[in-house]
Amino acid sequence: MAEKNQYSHKHYTYVKDEKEADAVAWAFLNKDEMVKFPHKFEELPEDQIRVNITHTGLCHSDVLTARSLWGPANYPIVPGHEIIGTVSRVGKAVKNLKVGDRVGYGPFRDCCEQCRHCEAGRTNLCVGVPADEKGIYAAYWGGYTTSTQHPARLAFKIPEALPSDKAPPLLCAGVTVHAPLARYAKPGDRVAVLGIGGLGHLAVMYAHKFGCRVTAFSSSAGKEKLIKELGADEVVSSTDPEVLKKHASSYDVIINTLSTNDNKVFGLYLNMTDGQGTFVQVGAPPISESFSLLAFQLIAKNIAFVGSMVGSVKETKDMLDFSARHNILPMCEHFEFEDFPKAFDTLENGRPKFRCVVNVENYAKKHNLHKN
Repeated sequence: MAEKNQYSHKHYTYVKDEKEADAVAWAFLNKDEMVKFPHKFEELPEDQIRVNITHTGLCHSDVLTARSLWGPANYPIVPGHEIIGTVSRVGKAVKNLKVGDRVGYGPFRDCCEQCRHCEAGRTNLCVGVPADEKGIYAAYWGGYTTSTQHPARLAFKIPEALPSDKAPPLLCAGVTVHAPLARYAKPGDRVAVLGIGGLGHLAVMYAHKFGCRVTAFSSSAGKEKLIKELGADEVVSSTDPEVLKKHASSYDVIINTLSTNDNKVFGLYLNMTDGQGTFVQVGAPPISESFSLLAFQLIAKNIAFVGSMVGSVKETKDMLDFSARHNILPMCEHFEFEDFPKAFDTLENGRPKFRCVVNVENYAKKHNLHKN
């Protein structure tokens, strides 16, 4: 069998000259090689839109996917599922969007709208669309590019109050923590946020605005003042076992953004949940890593241990509206399109404060790539 050409893809046609391209992406040809990838799109399906991307956020999920740490990736692959841009083309069946609208995409690109989950409003759990077509950057490509093309049904109109250079992380990190807080927390609840990074700093802000008493657990010394400015009532160590023991049975809701596989430490985290409380796991480790649950910990205190996967269409819209109303925006480091590899390295090997966002628009305009 002939070896697959590293520039061949089912849905995107590589072209050598950027002047002939519909878009220029930063693509991974394999788990180690990231290159510019000028390409042409397929003919626009009637239910899809094309979006000129202005800003793209980077998420640690991009690293896990691009490096094949969540299973073998379908190379070449273009990561990125925190996307904001302007509609440039509209399929003939699309009625709710028009050219010029500012929209965003999160981790999901499609849903069937007909399965039992979609009918119940749980579009993020859709089982009617194949997995590789449901998520952005599986069979199709994500936001590390100047333009993208996806079904219109999961494009979100961005409220005017949310600036494009800061809002992209809300479409993944924001809804990932806002949705479970909206489901399980109520005003006056004692909420613990484990890990004050890209997810956790947003969770602190949301929980504070929900009217909860918020305790932030951080491993970074020197962050206390900043974290309290975000809305935390208390900041404590997330790594000191003796401190964790003192907080046993102290919280109605715990949001765990960490992906630790240290069973002893994880047991201490879980034990901080009060009786009849809820422990929410949102941190997602590589598939090779895991932790163990002691059933007795759950049984003895009637603890609900739940996972939460991003959010539904409604939950995402609610998060965007809530963020706009309360002026909740992530703290971001900013990069230019030419510096995508640097931004990716900062995400993977550095300590960004707290999210990375790339300005795509400057490069696209300079090279005449944003066309209607």
